Amino acid sequence: MERRRPLRTLRGAALVTTAALMVSVALSGCSSSAPATNDSAAPDSNAEEELISVVVARGAVNLESAIIAQEQGFFEQEGLDVDLQVTGGGGGAATNSALIAGEFDIAATDAVTAIRAINENMPIVVVAGTKSAKPDYEGEVSDGLIVPPGSTITSWKDLEGKKVGVPELGGLPYLTVVTALEENGVPLDSVEIVPVPMDALVAAAQNGQVDAVFTFSIFMLSALDSGFTRVGTGVREFLPYAPQSLWVSTVEFAEKNPEALTRFRAALELGTEYGNENPDAVRKVYHENTELPAPFIDNVMILEPLDVNFNSKGWDVLLKGMQQTGEVRDDLTVEDIVWEGAR
Repeated sequence: MERRRPLRTLRGAALVTTAALMVSVALSGCSSSAPATNDSAAPDSNAEEELISVVVARGAVNLESAIIAQEQGFFEQEGLDVDLQVTGGGGGAATNSALIAGEFDIAATDAVTAIRAINENMPIVVVAGTKSAKPDYEGEVSDGLIVPPGSTITSWKDLEGKKVGVPELGGLPYLTVVTALEENGVPLDSVEIVPVPMDALVAAAQNGQVDAVFTFSIFMLSALDSGFTRVGTGVREFLPYAPQSLWVSTVEFAEKNPEALTRFRAALELGTEYGNENPDAVRKVYHENTELPAPFIDNVMILEPLDVNFNSKGWDVLLKGMQQTGEVRDDLTVEDIVWEGAR
């Protein structure tokens, strides 16, 4: 098995350019519709297997598993004819709406957006995982709390009376900050958590709008390269096993097409395992399907292991955090969120 490459530093303009591209890449995409075959037409074991047609919309991040499954023939191997598309701009809420409208049968989104939608009684269900916070993974940490040059903040405990910038109130970064403050004995009412657009977080800390920011990926790497200091780790430590990115479908599709979802999960797992074992293949996917600069993809981008399956501890910790902050109702359970074939 080829080991994933360690993080190396990339200097100067390439990181800044990449940060801008990370914002713009999520705004690109396309959509169309195609019917899914009802699973009632089960293939005859003595005849050539009939492929089930599904429309799948991948996201702009953690995109490798679906693309590899398509390119390596894993979808067809598992009996699927997949029309692989890209979710359009507008974020997870727009993806959920497109899913319900029938533009896609299965779509990629993030865990918090999916939970919020289900809490609001939108008829969607989680059918497979992509990435979860793995506390036992010993590779580089790709998220965390950082402070600008000259800051006197050296730990979470120093945040009392300070302002902390996060991409949005209620998202995983926000929930991580809240959990970290509680675990470090810092009263929540003593810290002002400020929502700042992702691409403006670092600048907000530089100009004094906030004292520290919680960020990730290229945004964190570019800030560290420009003199920021990491003072706290992220989701992996404070929300262990929490699902981060995943796949959803509609309740109706899951009820009518369980065989299609079972085959999708099987093929996606093959693609995920292939990517985990072949990092160069993953980097190739990003070269061919994103506008990220080659130096970033080859030398800086952190490839954490992906997983189709969930750890029940992760759902418990994420739901608890969202319930404590008033994001979702107290009686919402994993059974309400996750399709029975994915639990």
